[in-house]
Amino acid sequence: MSTAILRIEKKKSEAPQLRFPEFEENWKEKRFGELYSFYNTNSLSRDKLNYDEGEVYNIHYGDIHTKFQTHFYLKNENVPLIISDVDLSNIKKESYCKNGDIIMADASEDYADIGKSIELIDICNVKLLSGLHTFLARPISDKTFIGFTGYLLKSWKLRKQIMLIAQGTKVLSLSTSRVANLKLNIPTLEEQQKIASFLSTVDGKIQQLSRKKELLEQYKKGVMQQLFSRKLRFKDENGNDYPDWKVRKLSEVFFEHKDKSSGNEDVFSVSVHKGLINQIEHLGRAFAAKNTENYNLVKNGDLVYTKSPTGNFPLGIIKQSKIVENVIVSPLYGVFTPETKGLGYMLNVYFESPINVNNYLRSIVQKGAKNTINITNTTFLSKKMYLPTSKEEQDKIGYFLEQLDFKIENTKEEITQFQRFKKGLLQQMFV
Repeated sequence: MSTAILRIEKKKSEAPQLRFPEFEENWKEKRFGELYSFYNTNSLSRDKLNYDEGEVYNIHYGDIHTKFQTHFYLKNENVPLIISDVDLSNIKKESYCKNGDIIMADASEDYADIGKSIELIDICNVKLLSGLHTFLARPISDKTFIGFTGYLLKSWKLRKQIMLIAQGTKVLSLSTSRVANLKLNIPTLEEQQKIASFLSTVDGKIQQLSRKKELLEQYKKGVMQQLFSRKLRFKDENGNDYPDWKVRKLSEVFFEHKDKSSGNEDVFSVSVHKGLINQIEHLGRAFAAKNTENYNLVKNGDLVYTKSPTGNFPLGIIKQSKIVENVIVSPLYGVFTPETKGLGYMLNVYFESPINVNNYLRSIVQKGAKNTINITNTTFLSKKMYLPTSKEEQDKIGYFLEQLDFKIENTKEEITQFQRFKKGLLQQMFV
């Protein structure tokens, strides 16, 4: 996605920093209330909505905060319906949404989401209402091109204005009178169309990559289910089956090496999403004791059990170290070397699921009065699982899963890069 088609604009107030070369006319300042009128919304709570039956769709402010795209296409979004026993006879015709409308969330617990909005691009001729804690704004002139204002409201200048007019302590709120006074700088309709189309293309790429990541993650989940149910089997280089998997104690395939710190290693923690991670990077500062001689050494490929409750993992987290160099972790953690690095990777992926972790640990963990986890390293290794007996198969499965994770991580990084690119555009393409 090249910006070579854009030029750097020297003017500071009448035009943006980054601009398409064919446009030179200065942008004009308008108040939001000069361009949009407000219409009534409803206050239906979540218990009046469902995804199974009903004739009227409803935009809830929570969905604007969490999942709806800036450019709203009904066919691409999972929108709840108003349950059929709700009386909608008093809803005026003009309160039903139209293409080009802006729906803004008027309440939030933080500044990041207050005033977050969507622009309705195509609602597929259905009945759609703007719901709880939202404003419904409709264009009153031909000065705005559909798709432009949605991006304009995401620009930093507009975000700052919205945060400044928000009121409240625990819960922030907006009023239509304050929103109506927001200052919007807008170009000609032709330039609006060009900007909206360009940013929509960037959004399309982000959505495409997000869908790719979702499909890869679904595929990975399916592969793991097939592997551990033994419905999916790998074959050797000659196309022959590997020996059958057997029920094996973890103590047969994982070994506690009990090596300690030499005093030169960095202190690491364990994160649900990032695995082993430098403690300062993860927590902002080191929490290790001054003397780390008793800290457990973790080598590349070792499996680490945290023995501390975290979110959906009330019995602890189990992760494999993918750090090349040796690191150290709290002496409270269990550290184990797998029979093969491939088997370690298999179990690392298997234990990414809270269900699998909790099912394995539930019968062997004792919880203390203060939610502490009491379990010895020997007990941790005492349970049995169906596991491959061939080391070659272990490594082949581990390598396959590692490559799959590599594709997922690459796709995540692509998404992040395009999101940064879009953020930069939003800062430079608007006044």
